[in-house]
Amino acid sequence: MTDGLSSSALPPRAHLHSASTGAATVPLAAAPASALASSASHSNTLAKRLTTQRSHQSIVQEEDDTPGYELQWSHLIHAEIISVTSAMRRNSRWSGMSVSGMSMGSLGMNMGLRGRENQKDGTYRNQESPLMVGFNELRSRLATTSSAKDMDAVALLEPFLQVIQSGDTNGPITGAALTSVEKFLMYKIINKDSPNVSHAMQRLAVAATHCKFEASDSVSDEIVLLKILQVLRVALTSGPGNTLSDESVCSMIETGLSMCCQLQLSEMLRKSAEHTMTVITQTMFEKLRTIPFPIESVEGGSAEADESETILVQPASMQDNTDQVNLTINHNPATVETEAEAILSERSRTDADEREKLHENEKENATLSNDPESAETLLEVEPPKSYGLPSIRELLRVLISLLNPQDQQHTDRMRLMALSILDVALEAGGRSITKFHALMALVSDDMCKHLFQLARTDNIPILALALRVISTVFDTMKTHLKLQQELFLSFLLDRLSPPVFAIKPLPFNPDFGEPPRPIVTPEPENSPRAGSPSPSVKSSKGEKVELTTAHGEVRELLLECLGQFARAPTFMVDLWVNYDCGLDCGDLFQDMVKFLTRNSFPESTTYSASNSHMLCMDSLLFFINHMVDRLSIPKEEAAIMDRDLDSYDTLFKRRQQKEILVEGAAKFDKNPKAGLVFLEANKMISSLNDPAGVALFLKTSTRLSKSLLGEYLAKPANSEILKQFIQSFDFNGKRLDESLRELLETFRLPGESQQIERIMELFAATYFATKPRAIASQDAAFILGYAVVMLNTDQHNRVVKGRMSLEQFSKNLKGVNNNENFPPEYLAEIYEAIRKREIVLPQEHEGQLGFNYAWKELLRRAETTGPLTVSHTAMYDKELFTSSWKPIMSAISYAFNVAQDDATLQKSLTGYYQCAILAAHFKLSDIFDRITMSLARMTGLLDTPHNPADNRDVVVEGSTITVSDLAVQFGKSYKGQLAAVVTFGVANEHGNMIRSGWKPILEIIKNLFVNSLLPGSMLEVEDFLAGTTMILLKAPVVPEVKDKVRQDSSLLSTLSSYLLSSSYSYETAREDPTPEEIESTRCTADCVAACRLEELFTDIRLLEDLPLTQLMEAIKFVADGNSVVKTTKAPTPSKLYNPASVFFLELMISLTVQNRYRVQALWPIVFEHLSDIIREAGSQSVLLVERAVVGLLRLCIRLAHKDDMSKEVLDALDLLLGLPIDVVPEVAEQMMAGVLNLLKADTSCVRPNLNWDVLFALLSSTSNHPEAAKYSFEAISMFVAENDGENVSVENYADCVDLLIRFAAAGAVGADGVLKQESGQRGHKSHMSKAQANAVERAKKAVEMLYKLHSQAPRLITQSKMNPELTWSAYWFPILVGLTQQCSNPCREVRNHAMIYLQRALLLPEIVTDKISEWVVVFDKVLFKLLEDLLRPEIVQQDPAGFEETRSKACAIVCKTFLHYYFRLLEWEGLQALWMNVLDYMDAFMQTAQSDQLYEAVPESLKNCLLVMSTSDTFSESMANMPGNLWNVTWNRINKFLPNLKAEVFPPQSSESGSSYAALMMGVGKTLFSGSGAADPVGMKPASGSSTSVSSPSVEAGVVAQESPSIHNSDVATGVDHIVSQQQQEQQQLIHEDESSLL
Repeated sequence: MTDGLSSSALPPRAHLHSASTGAATVPLAAAPASALASSASHSNTLAKRLTTQRSHQSIVQEEDDTPGYELQWSHLIHAEIISVTSAMRRNSRWSGMSVSGMSMGSLGMNMGLRGRENQKDGTYRNQESPLMVGFNELRSRLATTSSAKDMDAVALLEPFLQVIQSGDTNGPITGAALTSVEKFLMYKIINKDSPNVSHAMQRLAVAATHCKFEASDSVSDEIVLLKILQVLRVALTSGPGNTLSDESVCSMIETGLSMCCQLQLSEMLRKSAEHTMTVITQTMFEKLRTIPFPIESVEGGSAEADESETILVQPASMQDNTDQVNLTINHNPATVETEAEAILSERSRTDADEREKLHENEKENATLSNDPESAETLLEVEPPKSYGLPSIRELLRVLISLLNPQDQQHTDRMRLMALSILDVALEAGGRSITKFHALMALVSDDMCKHLFQLARTDNIPILALALRVISTVFDTMKTHLKLQQELFLSFLLDRLSPPVFAIKPLPFNPDFGEPPRPIVTPEPENSPRAGSPSPSVKSSKGEKVELTTAHGEVRELLLECLGQFARAPTFMVDLWVNYDCGLDCGDLFQDMVKFLTRNSFPESTTYSASNSHMLCMDSLLFFINHMVDRLSIPKEEAAIMDRDLDSYDTLFKRRQQKEILVEGAAKFDKNPKAGLVFLEANKMISSLNDPAGVALFLKTSTRLSKSLLGEYLAKPANSEILKQFIQSFDFNGKRLDESLRELLETFRLPGESQQIERIMELFAATYFATKPRAIASQDAAFILGYAVVMLNTDQHNRVVKGRMSLEQFSKNLKGVNNNENFPPEYLAEIYEAIRKREIVLPQEHEGQLGFNYAWKELLRRAETTGPLTVSHTAMYDKELFTSSWKPIMSAISYAFNVAQDDATLQKSLTGYYQCAILAAHFKLSDIFDRITMSLARMTGLLDTPHNPADNRDVVVEGSTITVSDLAVQFGKSYKGQLAAVVTFGVANEHGNMIRSGWKPILEIIKNLFVNSLLPGSMLEVEDFLAGTTMILLKAPVVPEVKDKVRQDSSLLSTLSSYLLSSSYSYETAREDPTPEEIESTRCTADCVAACRLEELFTDIRLLEDLPLTQLMEAIKFVADGNSVVKTTKAPTPSKLYNPASVFFLELMISLTVQNRYRVQALWPIVFEHLSDIIREAGSQSVLLVERAVVGLLRLCIRLAHKDDMSKEVLDALDLLLGLPIDVVPEVAEQMMAGVLNLLKADTSCVRPNLNWDVLFALLSSTSNHPEAAKYSFEAISMFVAENDGENVSVENYADCVDLLIRFAAAGAVGADGVLKQESGQRGHKSHMSKAQANAVERAKKAVEMLYKLHSQAPRLITQSKMNPELTWSAYWFPILVGLTQQCSNPCREVRNHAMIYLQRALLLPEIVTDKISEWVVVFDKVLFKLLEDLLRPEIVQQDPAGFEETRSKACAIVCKTFLHYYFRLLEWEGLQALWMNVLDYMDAFMQTAQSDQLYEAVPESLKNCLLVMSTSDTFSESMANMPGNLWNVTWNRINKFLPNLKAEVFPPQSSESGSSYAALMMGVGKTLFSGSGAADPVGMKPASGSSTSVSSPSVEAGVVAQESPSIHNSDVATGVDHIVSQQQQEQQQLIHEDESSLL
């Protein structure tokens, strides 16, 4: 409810409160009691008549209490009667009256008494007042009425209404009567069900609006007037108020408005009158909801035409007695002007006859109300029709007429009052008004026109209320006011925008970082908003009045009004759909966005307390927020809403057509012909050869220059087009001036007379074709038309001083109507029409005339434009957001940067967040990236020059925090913290939309990381050695061995030592962080925690392929040292540790591992980054290279099960092989642990396609590494042992043997421990370190594994399909060579282990074949190579004591092997040479022996050989006589270094014993070597009876040599058993030693 404001549609009227004491007034006679009680039934007995009053009490007690009162209704009425009559008796006029002279009344008549004949004259002195009689009659009526619902409403009110209308009463009496009437209505004693309530309410309305009383003091009188207002308000708003007629309501409205404008009344009373009018208006317009919707328009003669019957509230006239006032209602005036100007002019010129007529009507009404027979007549009349559309329309018309700013009779106070009441009317029934054409005609024309003109004022109260009413109008009726809304919004933008020359450059880039785009829709030069009437005006002298830019409070009010529009959820969408996509409308959406973004920042040079910039910002944010809200509309509901709307494609095509029309209009204004050709080429005109089509386009287009259009049509070449143009008008039934006005308002007449004549001729022909009655010929029409044009110029041209009169006008046209005169009344009508309303030629006038013309054009266009489309849909939001996001985001960004309060910051960040939501929903990744980049910049965490080396760690509340420059500065930046939370919140929610936006996000994370601000969970990385570890922020410091400090006590030395000491540094010189810095750091830590950075990559598997790929590329971008803030060349690799590089490397690996099912897309990026690091490993930090190796192997492990990624795995392993030699030791342990895990993960991944050279090269490259070797060895051990050796294949067999040889050779480090132990060095708890012991153990196991590879040889030989002649050298020979090499290993344990397995290998049954060449190779390449190595001084010097033992064992092995193959080599020609080589090596051993052990071992080994050889015929003394026999050659060679050996082996003896001994040796030899499984040499047969088989020749030669002299024939069996037993014992001992060594 708005405050009441004084105003009136009427001129000042007489005082309502004053009345002369002696004024002669006509009293209102009360209705006879018999008439009022005629319906009552009475008994003929006195008892019944008398008991009627007594029975009243019991009846009342049985009646239910009615709502509104608890006192008995009759008591309440009696109390009110007493109240009024008491007030009357206190007045001298009624105080002396008595009842002594009582005349016979109805009671006496009923009793049968006869009255006096002269009683009817009523001239007795003591006759009671008619007013008192009325109350007495009412008392009598109450006595006969049993219930309140039976109480006649007219009878109840009539006495009180007579008092109100009586001029004999004073203020207190009238006030008492008004109070009583108000109570009857409020207590619902009179309600809608009361008898005769409708007549009673009409009577009440007449009495209240014709109230008369004697004046006293102004205060008392105004109290009475206030009560009148209260009665009027209650009468209309109560239940019975619905029975009031339109006439009664109009009289009440007139009374209320009259009080509102009486300046003589107090301010309080005027405000009360306004309040009353507000309540009445609200009640009336609320009733519109219940009025049935009209079926047809008024013009169609529907029911609305009857309902809208005009009831005109006429001005109140002054009576002859200025103290008396009558409010009159003129029912159904003959004519009511439709234009506001006509109404006002007619009102201002009300003549005496009209006033006299009104006086007569008023007197008749007063007489009716005071006639004694009036009540009786009133009851007989049918109840009037309830008020409705006529009274509502009249109220609306009066209020609208008060708004006319051109009417000088209306003061600003009146306009304020009217605006206040209008606002309530629209609030209560604005939407219902649209159902009725009669009401909408007033709103769309006069009301909007007056309101828009009031909006130009600088009067703050009027402007505020006018804008409020305008907002209410468009909020409730915008669908019917499409063009009016366009005009008003255009006006707002023009009024709020500075002139073009005064526009200052923006403090931000409206295109959000991009160059500005050209305006899509250029506007015509002559119109600020194409298609809309311009609000600019000119003064009366013709000078243009510039529409000054609004400032101060006016500007704020206009912006608040604009914000009220923007609050509508569909406001901006409706602008785009209805105007930007409308062919004849301006681009309001674009203009609105441009204006709001330009004005959403404060003016720094002229600071004020105004919040206008925030109003613009709010409007922008409303637009964004409404789009976000529409995203939640369910699809089903959206589909229903979209069904009746134009599709986006349709609007897009219309938008394109509009752009073509705009461009074509611009071309037409420069060159009409070129413009039409352009429009034809773009199919906007069917053909230039079609005059009708061209004419239709020229007539309907609103964008063409009217002056150029007139010149184009007037050209002779375009006469056919002009003809079609004029013929397109409908002149039927119109006067000539009306038709000419309609034509000339579409274009401007050219200046040349010939052109005007050509146009007038075609007009005359077209008009005369309609057969007008007043015009006789076409020539007459032409002359009259020309005369009308001249008359228009004469009447309205300021240069002309003497105006043409009607007589002159008629005289000029005398006899031109086919030699006759035009009808005088016809010419008079034309003359008056032109005199009152100028034919305004387009673009000729501005000012009020120009505005009126533009307004008329607007109304004309509105007839065909159609309703405004309200789009509660998200169908167009993507286009709207795409076309407007740049300036909006620029404005929001600037608002955030300059914000000084939480409210602005919250709005800005909300705008950012909602724009991000929209970009994500519409899949606009480019926009989303720009938003992300902008947010990242606002954090202040991108380009940070802080040096992480300056960070300081402090302990606060038991936890360690790092104080850095970045943490301190960011902790002080409140805006930066808010922006950071929003940035990462957006990234967490919409990661799928980020593309290039990952780069600034990662750069922020980088800066946080190097300053120890990231959560610990983000620093955890997987490690092959430690499991899970943390990324180091600083490289581990390797302690340097300091030289002993020189003892120098000089002062200079002391100072130099202090200054140069490494303990004095900048770090120690820095001060501890201050409490403020610590607090800022904690704020930063809390902000980082609120950003939830650890969640950013938690669900990375949910990212789509494209954003995931972009993320990986961004990681590589940042990891390479690039920045999104400044373009710099990537830094060259440095060996200095860069923790950020490690962090992003680990992040890249982690993300790839999490997305292993999409690794094909990520692998190229990751592998390229890893390759760059590994290939440049020599110039990179070792820690970075190590993490790259670990990451690469982690990926290989994840890819191991994917067959389609086997090539990538091999490429990765091949990449590791290219590590520089100096880097491998640094990363070997991690690398080999990873390789081991790779093999454990899935060895099948490498078996089919693996490049074995690569794998075994990696393993072999780390065989000597103290830490990595264990993983390498475990890998090869697992590889060889799994699947029963099936992993060893033809392809990798050689590499596997070579790798085992390398691991065995690596055991050489154990030699140092043995030497230290034997040299007796002190200070070592153990002779061998743990690493050395582990290396020795691995070497021993490698020897054993090498030996066990022989079990795979048969399978591999079968699989290889190799030439049989090459298989032995391919599979057996490498094992023997490897074992032989380790027999010269510097480590004693390894050598001994190798000796054992070499001997076993040489005596393996599988290794023996029938090919003598292989046997020769065994001696030449294996055994002799071993003996040769053992003779080399550089080898022996590694372990002099140990190698003596090794030589002894080597001699024994050679001899045993020789004996093992001896019987097979007997047939071989090279046996003697082979044997000589053996003796040569034995001789060499004897010559280089350094201990008795070797001296003894060589002869003993030879003794065994000689004894066994003697069992064959080839080596026998009996063959000594043969030239070149083996016997002689052998002893000749042996005698050179063992001259006594022959006597020891073959001493002289008896023939019997000798033959027995020889036979024994023959049997033993055959027995010993027949158990090997090898084929015996040709011709060699084992001794009969010899069944014992020995698996290995472990019998020491010394044993046989010592016991042989004492063996006799009888002891042969015993000797054999002894030899076999001793051989078995030695074999078991050998096996036990082997097992011990393995453990």
